[in-house]
Amino acid sequence: MPTEKKLTGYPSIDKPWLKYYPDEVINAELPCGTIYEYLMENNKDFPKDTALIYFGKNITYGELFEKIDRTAKALTSVGVKANDIVTVALPTIPEALYLVYAINKLGAVANMIHPLAGENEIVNYLNEVKATHFFMFYGTYEIVKNALDKTYVKTGVVISAAESLPFGIKQLYKLKTKEKSSFENSALICWNEFLKQGKSATIPTYKKEPNTPAIISHTGGTTGEPKGVVLSDVSTNTLIWEIGCNLPHERQEIMMPVLPPFVNYSLVNCMLEPLAFGFKVVMIPKYEPDKFDEYVNKYHPNHINSIPAYWEALLTNDRMKTTDCSCLCHLFYGGEGMNEKIEESVNELLLSRGAKYKLAKGLGSTEMVSAATAAYQDCNLLGSVGIPLVKVNCKIVDPDTGKELPCNQEGEICFAGPQMMIGYYKNKSATDDIIKIHDDGERWLHTGDLGYLNEDGVLFVSGRIKRIIMTKGNDGIVTKMFPDRIEKAVMEHPAVELCCAIGVADDVRINYAKVYVVLAEGYTADKNVTNEILTICHEKLPEYMVPEEIVYRNDLPRTDRGKVDYRALEKEAEKL
Repeated sequence: MPTEKKLTGYPSIDKPWLKYYPDEVINAELPCGTIYEYLMENNKDFPKDTALIYFGKNITYGELFEKIDRTAKALTSVGVKANDIVTVALPTIPEALYLVYAINKLGAVANMIHPLAGENEIVNYLNEVKATHFFMFYGTYEIVKNALDKTYVKTGVVISAAESLPFGIKQLYKLKTKEKSSFENSALICWNEFLKQGKSATIPTYKKEPNTPAIISHTGGTTGEPKGVVLSDVSTNTLIWEIGCNLPHERQEIMMPVLPPFVNYSLVNCMLEPLAFGFKVVMIPKYEPDKFDEYVNKYHPNHINSIPAYWEALLTNDRMKTTDCSCLCHLFYGGEGMNEKIEESVNELLLSRGAKYKLAKGLGSTEMVSAATAAYQDCNLLGSVGIPLVKVNCKIVDPDTGKELPCNQEGEICFAGPQMMIGYYKNKSATDDIIKIHDDGERWLHTGDLGYLNEDGVLFVSGRIKRIIMTKGNDGIVTKMFPDRIEKAVMEHPAVELCCAIGVADDVRINYAKVYVVLAEGYTADKNVTNEILTICHEKLPEYMVPEEIVYRNDLPRTDRGKVDYRALEKEAEKL
């Protein structure tokens, strides 16, 4: 008779969360191929099943593989080869997926960037990897068209949202937008011209090593300085497999992504993952949260991974009171925490309209592909972020000493496991700052989040070591705003002696940036100084981080340790 394992009280050793997983899952081997091979292996026998739904047009798995091969041929014809980095700046349109899979099939690396990030930021993204091949949305082209000569781009392909539209809608779209099919810059071509170049090309045979780079996604991490997170096929497929092993699902269920593919939470969890499971994936180029009822009525989705702000929008949508939500099964949120009362209200609304389950949630980061934990129906405690995924280890450490803490003690949340990033692109110092080798010899990701694990292995987040604020830009896309980065820009003005940036809650923006400034001696608060500070911010920051308010003060509140008390300023702003 086997002896019962003696518990130590330390979560990373005891792994109490494993009781929620069956033994065959705990002991199972992970997928060993590439992202493309994982898709092919699971769908090659189902060519007539629907893969993508785009404005009512169904694209089958057979057609998806044909589109991927056609794209791979065209990539080959313009010189893309194994290990090259190809930059993609697209919204949620089928061509984004054709490119990601085709790039992967060739053994190259997909560098996913925000299509509306702003001229300087896009140029920086391109030059960071010395990108010679750039696939962009028309909106991206309008932003960066006059700055491409500052980059290494030799082939730029401009892609319309109309490429895969049904014929009638496509014609109306083209009449309305009047998009170009030719460009003054000889380095630029349209999507159709690009595909034509690959007609006679042959896809080279290449066996990609799955532990090498596959995707570069961009994150500010905890500092706000953009960094390229390098992910392998193994790390990406591990996450996909982990989610699937404890998520009841069947082929041809429907996933509806709500975020664009430059966000891993959307690209991997809402596109690559469901396609690996044989789902139908609804492609919506610009998701509008106040149209949730229309999407449900039209597409009947079963799975939605979203963010708190989008779920909260349901509470002010009167049409939801009569919307049939019986199609909805597995509903997740991530990116930030959610007010418990609001979460309960959203759950009550969804369940009253026929949804199968309450909202679930998880915690993760781009450095862990996206999710490291997930809440399942039998471990979905209010206020928690679920349990570690089956191949993820988790520990809570003292932020000062780095020593592991026992259950129910608060400290910094750390993760380890095969889905962890390879590292930040050409940034060893930043990689070493966040990934530490512990006494057990494992690589541990220090998340910057504070929290604790209970005795059942359920994780609770209580705060952040460094501040991150969610906001929404003029493009309507929800993204992260980094106070440290805003403060760094404001401090470049010689008049600024001290400053503190906070987020102010707003019905339209979720939060907008407000900066409190203490001026250096000899300077006076006036419009000229304000305008000069804002000019610097416009030059140094993406538009969604530029402060909407600058307030001048003689001093700033301090904590008992002498640091600027941003929490006191946040409370002060709430009262205004």
